[in-house]
Amino acid sequence: MNLNPIPLFKVFGIQINLDFSWFFIFFLVTFTLAEGFFPHFYPGYSFFVYWIVGSISAVLLFVSVLLHELSHSVTALHFGIPVKSINLFIFGGVAMIEEEAPNPKVEFLVAAAGPLCSFTLGFIFLIMAYLYPVDDLLNGIINYLMYVNFALGIFNLVPAFPLDGGRIFRAILWTKKDLLTATRISSFTGTIFAYLLMFIGLISIIQGNFINGIWYGLIGLFLRQASKTSYEQTKFSIILSRYRVENFMQTVKPLLPDETVLEFMNFYYPFYRSSIYPVIGRDGQIYVINVEDIKSIPQERWSVVHVIDVARPLIAYVSPYDSLYKALKLMNKYKLEEIPVIYGNTILGILRKNSIELLLERYLEEEKK
Repeated sequence: MNLNPIPLFKVFGIQINLDFSWFFIFFLVTFTLAEGFFPHFYPGYSFFVYWIVGSISAVLLFVSVLLHELSHSVTALHFGIPVKSINLFIFGGVAMIEEEAPNPKVEFLVAAAGPLCSFTLGFIFLIMAYLYPVDDLLNGIINYLMYVNFALGIFNLVPAFPLDGGRIFRAILWTKKDLLTATRISSFTGTIFAYLLMFIGLISIIQGNFINGIWYGLIGLFLRQASKTSYEQTKFSIILSRYRVENFMQTVKPLLPDETVLEFMNFYYPFYRSSIYPVIGRDGQIYVINVEDIKSIPQERWSVVHVIDVARPLIAYVSPYDSLYKALKLMNKYKLEEIPVIYGNTILGILRKNSIELLLERYLEEEKK
């Protein structure tokens, strides 16, 4: 069962979410700090104090991760790239940036913003540690945050897609090659790095360091899957961006508000076989009738119920000149199988999701040949 993330708050219009897997890593980080790091370097305190300080440090670690992801997101927004949300989860955080960068320069700047933020935080905590050289738990928190922010910045600079360093590497390749080739090469380096982490994890387990070995292995598996998925998403976005909605839509004649449900089911539905259908309202606005809503109406009433009486407001539509990639994103966002095609205030047709999926299937079949 997939659990929806917990919505926390919004920053610059970006929704911040907390995945349930975050609680596991929060406990693990707190446990490691309270039972290992702080007692080893700062002895003499009680069990209760160590767990309080460990919890505070774990929270501040994820604040650092959030600031890292916000740096990506704010930079993306600056260049007009929409950002859906930031999700904090077991492996840290991820900014859900909804579109590819328009050019290599923007890709480079968006990718570099995260490590730059982490290094800046690292230097801030370094200065704080220098100005507060007292050997106590506050100094311990400062030193811990200094180390983890430098580590976060360095790790993310590894040129392995989809890490920030991999995206920077892709941006550099993109200046010389096309985006798909640049993504394929950087994704390959991401795969190699993922297998390296898994190998290190295996060696660690053999040597008896079970917990570190498991973490290396899990991070490697995550990066391997993320690299593959990111490459596939980029490939599909490039393919679908080449095609326009007008070449794949089905032309339809809109329903008028006073037409009955019976007329729709007898004359429109058998021909178009669409689960949704556009309706022109009496106010001139465009609405949508859903076949599922009609099924709840007794058939003996179909002749007296007007389509406008069961129509819903239009929540999403596409232009005939939009790309199939934009259409697919809208359909996924609103969980639609079909979407109206409208130009100005004129209904032109309906685009089906399976038409887009068939195009991708044909492309993949040709790619295998």
